[in-house]
Order: sequence, then C-alpha cells, then structure tokens
Amino acid sequence: MDPRRSSDRRGFVILAAISAAAVLGTLVLCLDLGRLYIAKNELQSFADAAAIAAANRLDGTTAGIAAAITEAQTNVNRWSFQNSSVGTVVVDFCTAPGETFVSNPNPGTGYAFVRVQAEGSVTVYFAGLLQGTVGSQVVTATAVAGQTLLTTLGDGAFPYSPDAHVPNPLPTDPTGNFGFIKGELYTLRWDSVGQGKKGMLTNLSGTQVWGCEGDTSTPGFIPGADNAGQRGYIDLLGGGGGGGASFIRDAILGNIQIPTPISVGQTIDNANGAKQSETFALDDRVAQDTNPSTDTYYTAPASGVGLEPPGRTYYAIDPPGVPPPNPPRGNGRRLVTMPVNNPTNNVIIGFAQFFLPVKPCANGNSQPCCAEYVGSASILPAAGGGSNGSGSLGLYRIKLFQ
Repeated sequence: MDPRRSSDRRGFVILAAISAAAVLGTLVLCLDLGRLYIAKNELQSFADAAAIAAANRLDGTTAGIAAAITEAQTNVNRWSFQNSSVGTVVVDFCTAPGETFVSNPNPGTGYAFVRVQAEGSVTVYFAGLLQGTVGSQVVTATAVAGQTLLTTLGDGAFPYSPDAHVPNPLPTDPTGNFGFIKGELYTLRWDSVGQGKKGMLTNLSGTQVWGCEGDTSTPGFIPGADNAGQRGYIDLLGGGGGGGASFIRDAILGNIQIPTPISVGQTIDNANGAKQSETFALDDRVAQDTNPSTDTYYTAPASGVGLEPPGRTYYAIDPPGVPPPNPPRGNGRRLVTMPVNNPTNNVIIGFAQFFLPVKPCANGNSQPCCAEYVGSASILPAAGGGSNGSGSLGLYRIKLFQ
C-alpha cells in the first residue's frame, strides 16, 4: 500500500471528526442560545405582569406594600417553556421614576412605583459537551410599573358626578377620598327635588331631599341640587343638553364616544328631566357582569374617612389566590369611574371608582340610585383597579416604565 495514500486517509478521518464535532458543538450552542432567548423573554413577561399587578395594590399604606409584594411573588405566570415557577423574585418601591428603590417602606405613603427583579436558571448543554457535565446559566429580568396621575377622562366616563363629602366651601381632603367612606353607598341619581319627604337632607335651596345612606348619614353634608330638574346625571356633550334619555342610557352601558374629555377643574353641566329608562340601563350594566349577584364590594364599610374597610367580598377581577366558584369572578362591569364635584359650584375635583349594587335604583322614578364607594380611580391595561399609591385625589393609569 502506498504510505502517502494511507496518510491522506487518516488525515481525512481526523478532519471529518473535527468537522463533525464543530458542527455538533455549533448545533448545541444554537440550541442553548435559543433556549436562553426564549427563557429570557418568558422571564421578562413574568416580571412585566408581576409589576403591573403589584402596582395595582399600592394604596399609600403599609398593608398595600405587603399586598404588592405578595401579588408579585405569587404571580401565576410561569417561565422556562411554561414548566417552572420563578424561583427568585425581589420587589422594592420608590415614589417617582429615577428615585432610589427601597424594600418594605413604612409608612407606604407616596410609594406609587414598584420594581420586580426576577431570576432563574436555565440548563445549558454546550459547556457540558466540552466538560462532560450539564451546566446552567442564570437569567434575569427587571420591570418597573407605576401609577401616573391623569387629569382628564374621556370614553368610559359614567354619566354621573357624586357630590364630595367635605365641609362647604370645599377644602383639600388629605385622605384622598373626597370625604367618602369606602364601602358606603352614595347617591348617583337624586330623587325628584321636593318629593323626597322621607329624607333628612336639605339642598342649597333649602328643599328637603332624599339620598342614599352615605349621604343621609353624614353630619353637615349639603347636597348641591339647586333646581327642580337636577337629578345627578351630567352632560357629557359639553353643552349639548345631556343628550336625552337614550344618550345617557348608552353612556351607562359604555356605548358612546365623548367628544371632549372631562377634566379636573372643569364645571360640569347637569342634565335634567326624569329619564326613567336610565334605571333599566343600570340594571343592564349589572347584568353584563360575570358576577351580578355579590351584594357589596367591601364586606362592610370602613369606620371613617381615610380608613380601610374590614375586608373584601369575593367580587374582584384580580384577587390574590383563586376565589370560590360561587359567586363567580367579576369582569369589572360593575366598577365604574366618575368625576366627583364640589357641590357648591359643580367644579370637578377628581375622579373616583364606585361599585354598582345588585339593584342600584329603588323602585320608582322619584327615588335615588346608589353606588358603593371603592376608592380613587385607576385605569389598568385591563379592567379593574381602585387604588392609588400617592394618596392624592385623581385618576390613575398603571403602566410599565421599564
């Protein structure tokens, strides 16, 4: 045998072996990089969802801080091809973008931003191919979500404006609750002025009126109804006379577009007339909820303004854990956002969120319609909300900042 030919054959085999090893290594490396890329994206999705959910729990209290931490660390999203729970989740807070994040701030006043840092380990095979062992790579993701104050509300505004419950003339309410007690019922639509003879309230004209429990039980409260046509619903057309009964019905059901958003500092125009069909529209709005049967949002009213209620019912769209199957989980249709006005001059001072009872209106057009006060309003990427981290009056949007 020609020795040169044998040497060439051995060289070819060695070169083929090296090439095969390189191709295999490249394939394994590509597999590892692909797994790391997917895992990184999944971990980022977890951090984003956890940060948004946690930001919705912030309400200016230490209890809200604790609830935000629990919400982030128990987020139901999974990662690593949906096979694993996230092992390490660090949650901290700050008062404004760019400020220093701190863990477990006490008190929680002003903390409206939350950072979620998640960490996990992904199995990699390329290092093992070289070392004979299976290795791992640490993957991290960070998300920051927070509440930003808005001053206007357009489509989605409910066509009512409850009167604030603080002494007239209106000072700033340091609790951020407009003088309302969480869990108490307040008047959406007033009864016909002069017909509410069972009530103990007197409006600015000195006429006896009848309102809901939260109105009639507040010492010194004076409702702003000052003419026989004022019922509580407001003109969302900016001077168009309220749009009539059909427009108000569509506004209750969320089926209209508001030409000009309503703003803090704006004077609202009250629409007048009986508009009996609105009571049926409120019933229809409740019926559109996946939970039309739970009586209250809070198990009982708070004991005073600025205090938290003793507990929650299982009406919620974002409760921690899994609620019982009956009553069913709500979809947010019974949670409505409305402007709150200074009853002395009808100027909007902020926005608030209310919960529609099973039957918002008493029988009869001359009687009031009521809703339960939940808290300062927030707008989520999906429906829900009811908390604000800064504790100030207003409408809040929860969004990702990082």
